[in-house]
Amino acid sequence: MKRTRLSDNWYFRYTESVDRTIRQVTLPHDMMVGLPRTPGAYGCAANGFWPGAEGVYWRYYTPGDEACTILDVDGAYMCAEVTVNEIHHMSTHPHGYTPYLTDLTEALRPGRINKIAIQVHALQPSSRWYSGGGLYRDVFLWTGGPVRIEPRDLFVTTLSADSAAASLRISGEVTSDLDAKTRVVLTVLDGEGTAVVSGVCEVDAKAGERSLFETTLAVPSPRLWDTEDPYLYNLRAEIIANGTQTDTAETSFGIRTIAFDTEHGFRLNGREMKLRGGCIHHDHGVLGAASYPAAEERKVRLLKAVGFNALRIAHNPPSLALLEACDRLGILVMDEAFDMWNIQKRPLDYHLWFEDWWDTDIACMVSRDRNHPCVISYSIGNEISERDGRSDGYELAAMLADEVRRYDDTRPVTSALCGMWDSFFDTDPEEYRRDCNGGALKDPGDGSLESNWAERTEKFFAPLDIAGYNYLYERYEADHIRYPDRVIWGSETHAIHIWDSWHEVMRLPWVIGDFTWTAYDNLGEAGTGRWAWARDGVITGISMGPWPWRSCYQGDLDLCGYRRPQSYYRETVWGLRDVPAMFTTHPEHTGEGFTGTGWHWYDVHDTWTFEERYAGKPVKVDVYTDGEETEFFLNGRSLGRIPVERDIASMLVPYEPGILTAACYRNGKEIGRVSLETVGQETALVLAPERDQFRADGRDLLYVPISIVDGAGHRVTESRREIRCTVEGGRLLGVFSGDPKNEDVYGSDTCHLFEGRAMAVIAADAPANVLVSVASDGVSSGTAVVQAE
Repeated sequence: MKRTRLSDNWYFRYTESVDRTIRQVTLPHDMMVGLPRTPGAYGCAANGFWPGAEGVYWRYYTPGDEACTILDVDGAYMCAEVTVNEIHHMSTHPHGYTPYLTDLTEALRPGRINKIAIQVHALQPSSRWYSGGGLYRDVFLWTGGPVRIEPRDLFVTTLSADSAAASLRISGEVTSDLDAKTRVVLTVLDGEGTAVVSGVCEVDAKAGERSLFETTLAVPSPRLWDTEDPYLYNLRAEIIANGTQTDTAETSFGIRTIAFDTEHGFRLNGREMKLRGGCIHHDHGVLGAASYPAAEERKVRLLKAVGFNALRIAHNPPSLALLEACDRLGILVMDEAFDMWNIQKRPLDYHLWFEDWWDTDIACMVSRDRNHPCVISYSIGNEISERDGRSDGYELAAMLADEVRRYDDTRPVTSALCGMWDSFFDTDPEEYRRDCNGGALKDPGDGSLESNWAERTEKFFAPLDIAGYNYLYERYEADHIRYPDRVIWGSETHAIHIWDSWHEVMRLPWVIGDFTWTAYDNLGEAGTGRWAWARDGVITGISMGPWPWRSCYQGDLDLCGYRRPQSYYRETVWGLRDVPAMFTTHPEHTGEGFTGTGWHWYDVHDTWTFEERYAGKPVKVDVYTDGEETEFFLNGRSLGRIPVERDIASMLVPYEPGILTAACYRNGKEIGRVSLETVGQETALVLAPERDQFRADGRDLLYVPISIVDGAGHRVTESRREIRCTVEGGRLLGVFSGDPKNEDVYGSDTCHLFEGRAMAVIAADAPANVLVSVASDGVSSGTAVVQAE
């Protein structure tokens, strides 16, 4: 069938709001992110203090004489209802993240204008993070003939492959409206569109039935898909029914093999590798949940650039756009279905529908995603309450794993399990409630409360291929003794424990990787990455922050995509960074107690600029390096050389304006140095567009980093001044900063800098020279011109 993207010319209005204004919108569209945040929002901190919303989208469409028309909604949050011409209710889909199909054929009037409407209900509280709302992913329309291959019914997988040859298994289903002798002509095309091999399957199609076909094709001298060379092929299927071509189908794929065991770990095309993973959510800062392909690709590109080779999509299936970006850029993916089963985590979450819909949603996820070479595993759930056997949890785990394999038996099935929070059977209700909000406890293995974790989860893990351990890296070695055939990955780990958890991954062959929580900051789960100095109290365990916290603030990259200190440390621990990175703690906190949620990082910044009153006061300086020694220099004077411990060299340096330098050594030889320089007063705003040109299609995005600098061009990291952004020749989608807790309004043309930086996001609907200007009182404005073509 032919796929057409339906992104333009949609109309939208809120249905449960005073504002009933009809708006014309382009998809993807988040109907929630532009609404005002309030301290009393039903979603509370979990949803970033955004309110819920209900709305309806509609579009007009004139079909031709196609035999079949199928609507493909890649994601709609949530409880979506599809109607045609206001009288035909076509489908309901509760899950807010799984892609789903609706056959519109019987309701459409050929040759006449038809109205397709999708109503959505972004209920709150329904999510533990910012959900967004509406048609936040793309919508497509598939059209085909009377004998056809319908969407997701064509499956290609690699049986074996090396540099000499690859064996592909091609399978699928032909759907027919008539009896027909049918030939399925299959052609594999390389990345340049040249046919490399073809084959034919004969099918005796029957009216009203779906007929299976399967064959193998041999590809000579294949170019294998790899994280370093993500080469893609295409498979084309032509349907010849009773001598006439009635349909075509195509899918992109990569030729690659995956394997894993306790002796050799994970292998891609036979090459052993450890997964340097990160967990990410689906939002994009100021864009909210709107899944622009350019935003998805940018996120993947930035994460790969800082060392990640794998992503876990937490805790629901990703957008098609993200998977396509991972295919193109070479990032491996753990694809996850659910954050809960029958037992709720939020009052209005998916647990209300799980019992009746889990098999449908597994089918939606796996059948869409199985041709993507980036996908290496399916997860049936994250920190599922039924993991200890309650509510038929063991039986459900087996059922879900089997359902995944029904659609794809070529990839391992996993689930991410944390500690038990507390004993759910031995505590009173108030203690139970408190512990459920308190975070995952580790099993100390000493006979105490959590020491029976292995027994309580054994049957849950039994039907799975890989055991996902959340924040339980201390168990890796001991559990191997008890379960010698268990392959493990750290499906969630704390950034602050990366040195320990990663060294366990490298030391133990049965542990194949580590996925930090999180790789990229996300909206909602507001303030769970908080820390506190002693003067402000003590933080113990996971908890969310008060208003006006907006984001989680746990990411290696902030909301804008700027690197945070832990990103440099992680890259160092991974052994990928020789150039050192240096950060300081403000001298007002020298010697002061410090606590955090466990998901926090240290309160450090890349600055050597402090007030005059701190002259001579000690400043704690941290250098992240994989060297053996570090020497500090202040204004050219050596302050001594110290050893590096756990990839950090720390020294108390008396503050003196000027230049602080750290030189790092290995085997007595310098391997790199880094400097921080005292900066002057704010002088000017500077814009540095990430691209020289972008497409004028209304969907491609231009990201424009904004910074405030002194007279010498150095960023003034302490600045939080308000800025105003204007755009000529394009549309400003938003200007924002990485600040996790301010009251800036998303969708406006103003924001406050954070650490001296902000970001503008721009689209263009027609070719133009796009002029971007940023101004603030008392400093020189910044401008940039970028061509939209």
